[in-house]
Amino acid sequence: MGVLLDDLMNMSCFHSSKLVAGTIKNRDIYVEGITIIEAPDIANWIKGGELLLTSFYSIDKELDIQKSMVKKLSEKNAAALIIKTSRFLSEIPKEIVELGNQLDFPIIEIPGDVKYIDIMYPVMAEIFNDQVNRLNYYKDCHEKFTDITLRMKGTPSIAQTLEELVKNPVIIFDNEFNPIAWNDEKYKDINIQAENLKQLVKDNYPIYNLEIKLPNNSKSNYLMITEPIEVLDQIKAYIGIIELNNKIEDMCFIALESAATALRFEMLKDVAITEVELKYKGDLMDDLLNGRFDSIENIYNRSNILGWNLERQFVVILLYISQYNGYISNQKDITEGLHQLRERIKKIIDRISYYYTTDHILHNRGDNIILLWPVDKREELNLTYKRIKRFGEEIKSIVTDEIGNISITIGIGGFAEDPTELQGSYSEAVDAVNHGQRIFGEGSIITFDELGIYKLLCSYDDRDKLKEFVHPSLLKLYEYDEDKNNELISTLEMYLNCNLNAVKTAEELFVHYKTVLYRLNRIKEITNLDMEDRQKMLEIEVGLKIMRIIN
Repeated sequence: MGVLLDDLMNMSCFHSSKLVAGTIKNRDIYVEGITIIEAPDIANWIKGGELLLTSFYSIDKELDIQKSMVKKLSEKNAAALIIKTSRFLSEIPKEIVELGNQLDFPIIEIPGDVKYIDIMYPVMAEIFNDQVNRLNYYKDCHEKFTDITLRMKGTPSIAQTLEELVKNPVIIFDNEFNPIAWNDEKYKDINIQAENLKQLVKDNYPIYNLEIKLPNNSKSNYLMITEPIEVLDQIKAYIGIIELNNKIEDMCFIALESAATALRFEMLKDVAITEVELKYKGDLMDDLLNGRFDSIENIYNRSNILGWNLERQFVVILLYISQYNGYISNQKDITEGLHQLRERIKKIIDRISYYYTTDHILHNRGDNIILLWPVDKREELNLTYKRIKRFGEEIKSIVTDEIGNISITIGIGGFAEDPTELQGSYSEAVDAVNHGQRIFGEGSIITFDELGIYKLLCSYDDRDKLKEFVHPSLLKLYEYDEDKNNELISTLEMYLNCNLNAVKTAEELFVHYKTVLYRLNRIKEITNLDMEDRQKMLEIEVGLKIMRIIN
């Protein structure tokens, strides 16, 4: 990085010098080297950051060449031009001074009795000392964060150590910009625009500045230096340093980079641990749901190692995700996109389940999310089902608000007294999803018990064979009602659901009582059905369910 030109100008070797063009104060002009100009084409050989000494010897009478050289030095980001006035150049031409001011390129005048070495040696020593200081500081940072990594002190220690080095508040965020570690809790609720950060990351900014607002101080904006932490081609976290107590100098970036390296190792370790943990959890879940285990004691031992408490009663819940193509933008990598989608939904489930239950078990299996829902034996099972359904509706609503219009069909299995019965509860949850989708459509929430006779009817793979069980009068009604939005069919279904009560049917359909009577009369006229004949009405009710499956 080099030494600030403003700091160099305060050295004793520059006491007799004078800034004649450009500005230095409040500018981050760093000097990385110093050399003497031997030829006017020096601009072709510099990298930027050089302090250049000249007396315009050999071009003292060539004003155009002098101007061209000053312009090229400015374009190549030279730190400054030091011109020695002597017998070759009694004074700096006003055209050069004007050009320097126009380009805001520092031009410094030194008197003829000052020797070049009187400036070069002290400046080179200062640059060398700065490099040594930087190396020592880098070594100190490297040792501190290496110690954190080797001792596995974790993310909070990284934030604390970085704060001690930069003397400013430090916050570490996850990839959704939620704070996960900080050195002072009062700074964790800063106002940050996540979308702005995402856009900067897309634009490949390795480290960037961001304006933020602190809690209880909405009138003032502060600068936060932010660096994304990328692990395995995915951004896993962000480190932020808030410029609050001290100005963020270039040395802070050395500390930040060391902290970022330590955090990358920490995240990589977490990824490796998570992958191993997921593998063993996946193996255990597969064994549970397929009934593959030697003894219940073996299951308890394996689950305790993984932190799962299986010594309880459960209901298996299956969440099937569909209609997600609009969410996944990269169709070439749909597997990765679906995985990320499931992970976001799992976070929502974890967040919302706090209000409904405790210590649930959540796991991905194929394209589905499986939830082992703890059951209180003191509570009636139908009340548990009602709470699960409220939970499911809230999950679907929040997913729609936070992610998009994604369809989630939820199937709920039966009661499992112990792990040996989880296989049966899971099988019922699968049937509830599969049959629920066919009968009630995508996005339904249904328990296995609610399928009723549908469980039997859905076991028929041959739909034509199944249609033979539909009463001919009902088929005639379907044919008649097809062009009338199926209002007669809907009325008949509701009439049967309301135990042949026309008043309640009208209330459920939000129509007038006489409208229901009219429709029932039309049904009788079309089908010649005797609605007082319970046997016939049972056939009609079964036929309606069959037609729902077929259609």
